[in-house]
Amino acid sequence: MSKGSKRLLPIAVAGALGIAAVTAAAGFERKPSATVGDAPGMKMQGEAITLAPDALQWKALKLGKVSRSASRLAEPVPARVRLDETTASHVSAPLEGRVSRVLVELGQRVTKGQALFAVKSQAIAELRVERDKAKVDLDVAKAAHERTAAMVEAKALPAKEELTARQELRQAELAHRMAGAKLSSLQVSSSGDNEFTVTAPIGGVVVEKNVAPSAMVAPEGGSSQIVIADLSSVWVVADLFASEPLALKPGTAAQIFLPSRPGVTLDATVEMVSAVVDPERHAIPVRMRLPNPDGLLRPNDFAEVRFLVEGDGLLEIPASALVSDGARTSVFVQEPSGVLRKREIVAGSSRKGRVPVLSGLQEGDVIVEEGGLLLDNQLSITGS
Repeated sequence: MSKGSKRLLPIAVAGALGIAAVTAAAGFERKPSATVGDAPGMKMQGEAITLAPDALQWKALKLGKVSRSASRLAEPVPARVRLDETTASHVSAPLEGRVSRVLVELGQRVTKGQALFAVKSQAIAELRVERDKAKVDLDVAKAAHERTAAMVEAKALPAKEELTARQELRQAELAHRMAGAKLSSLQVSSSGDNEFTVTAPIGGVVVEKNVAPSAMVAPEGGSSQIVIADLSSVWVVADLFASEPLALKPGTAAQIFLPSRPGVTLDATVEMVSAVVDPERHAIPVRMRLPNPDGLLRPNDFAEVRFLVEGDGLLEIPASALVSDGARTSVFVQEPSGVLRKREIVAGSSRKGRVPVLSGLQEGDVIVEEGGLLLDNQLSITGS
């Protein structure tokens, strides 16, 4: 074989292999891909699903009837126990001075007239001196009037002198009464020449204490040294945020739960809904009043409140029943034959886990309240 023939042989072999490959490719036929069949106990047709009575899917499904919204207890909102401010008495020192003694503690029960704290004050000494001086002037005026009246009766002095003495007596009596009124208006008791004791104006519990020995106190400034409250009734104030879709008004029923008293439910009614937002808590205060004869409800304790919300009569279903693909919202409805059929609906905004149905359902329809997503996923897998 010549050298030229040797060079052509590989080319001929390669060409033959290429022709064979093209011929084989032309005769190749792709086998159809395998389709996903129905799950055991489940039969699907379009957007309808039939489940056998013993199908495992029933364990993940919950059925329920479509009903109209009715009165119900809303979800709990945070609250706190507060003293009834209409029964509270704010006690302040009536004169400037320095606290010498504090005689009560926070949380202590006191009686009307009981000593709270003592204050050393130059002002009280001056008032007492003024009262004592007025008493001396009154005694002098009385003696002068008696002496003048006797001399007038004996014809030793003219009658006009008695009139003058009587006028001076009345002025002394007025000065003495005014000096005494200044002291009595302070509602304090005497501790010494330059000290006075502030007493409780009412009986109750010391719920706030802002005084300590050696501290300077004054009637100006607006702050109270002691706050006493009658805790036979208290307020429970709930913090309702503006996003809460609750229409509350005075008289709305509520249930109150206290972590400090597990298992105890207290019934109450709304007394006041604030017209402004609390600037510190950024919430709308809603106030209820509770009787507290046993004193177990303590101010500043935490609480939770559930308000009774009136129904609006709209058809309503659980939000968990909704199935959405982004373009439409549906639910699975159980037909009388038992078939679960996907049905498109128009739903409103969710309200505490429930949504109003505007169209697509009727009262009494049986729907899949939980597990609809499982059925929808099975439809998607089967139809792929």
